[in-house]
Amino acid sequence: MLDLLKKFLNKKQKDQQLSERDLNGRKHVGYPTLQLSREIDNLVKTKYKSIKPIVKMYKETLFFKWGPSVINNTLTDEQLAKLSGRNVQMVYLLLFRDMLRHIAAVIKIRYADEDWSEQFAQQVLDACKMLSDTDDKDIVKKQQLFANTELFTVDTPIDDQNPENTEIPVWAEPIAELIMLPPDMIYKCHRPLMTVILKKLKKNKKK
Repeated sequence: MLDLLKKFLNKKQKDQQLSERDLNGRKHVGYPTLQLSREIDNLVKTKYKSIKPIVKMYKETLFFKWGPSVINNTLTDEQLAKLSGRNVQMVYLLLFRDMLRHIAAVIKIRYADEDWSEQFAQQVLDACKMLSDTDDKDIVKKQQLFANTELFTVDTPIDDQNPENTEIPVWAEPIAELIMLPPDMIYKCHRPLMTVILKKLKKNKKK
């Protein structure tokens, strides 16, 4: 299942040419990710053009590179078949919203309300109808996670040479559970991006 989204979403490739794993990836990861990405792009285009480069960097790296790669390399065929596309969307949105919360403390968006990061995330949630499925067994858990106002800590350095030395923040665990991943995978996707983005924003602010 190499290059997950490109392979899953290649319309020229007939379903018969895809393995069952690839088809599950298309259904449970590819299509839900595209829907989420489109709704984010629509909002950026109409209301948040000033943060387009930041959104593009975060979204393209997490949604279309690291996220699919981690899911592909970690989940078994059985787990991928059971993976909820709504849960994938929620995990991405929670991390994306945290990114917005972090940058909202550094930059101001012209004509936007102070809680613009919350409004942005809420509008995406509503547009994707993430909490509307009556048969969703994880809906209460996702409602609680989305209601959380905590700013995720991203200060703990990652020691790739000695993984046991990296203390994974508690916020990562319930998010990771939604898509059957170890918490450290979520943290190791989110923290590096936040480090780069915040460093760049703070540097530009000093100019």
